[in-house]
Amino acid sequence: MDAARLVERAARDGLDGVIITEHHYQWTPDELEELTADAREPGFRLWAGFEYSALQGDILVYGLDAAQADRFPPGEDARFIVPAFQADGALCVAAHPTRAGLSFDETIVEMGFDALETRSVNLKPHEQRLAARLADDLGLPPLAASDAHCLENVGDYAVAVDAPIQTMADFLGAVRAGQCRPVTRRSQGVHHFGT
Repeated sequence: MDAARLVERAARDGLDGVIITEHHYQWTPDELEELTADAREPGFRLWAGFEYSALQGDILVYGLDAAQADRFPPGEDARFIVPAFQADGALCVAAHPTRAGLSFDETIVEMGFDALETRSVNLKPHEQRLAARLADDLGLPPLAASDAHCLENVGDYAVAVDAPIQTMADFLGAVRAGQCRPVTRRSQGVHHFGT
């Protein structure tokens, strides 16, 4: 997918920002700056995280810089890698935790996640309901992510935040404080961020 078109589409559809997450790669600040300039969307917030493939499933990692993200080889046990990410200040989200064939097992309760992805284009409705129930049972914030692999899915699911978000640290703080919730498309009066 053309990243500049992704930003243009997200801005046109009413998102306030996007967190780009690639598998085992985190965009650098220079790359994000260039993308922002190419997209010509002034004021649009653009950050990067990455999707880590642990032994038990995928983890969305937010809040590290690109050099920190490069230190972690794929395939580690989530029970050990999640605390390692968090020790570096990251927020860890179980990605599609109830997706058929790619879900975590019952040891998810031992992994120390900060939040669970409960909505995405890659979770079927019954998987979304299971994920929401799991987040509630574990007392973790539910989040959404477009997980868009094509432009048509950008912004299908987003995170509504009840406070202004200017930095990645603001986003992390809002998630940790429970000031956000998953939404489908956009609702009025809140700040929306796609991941």
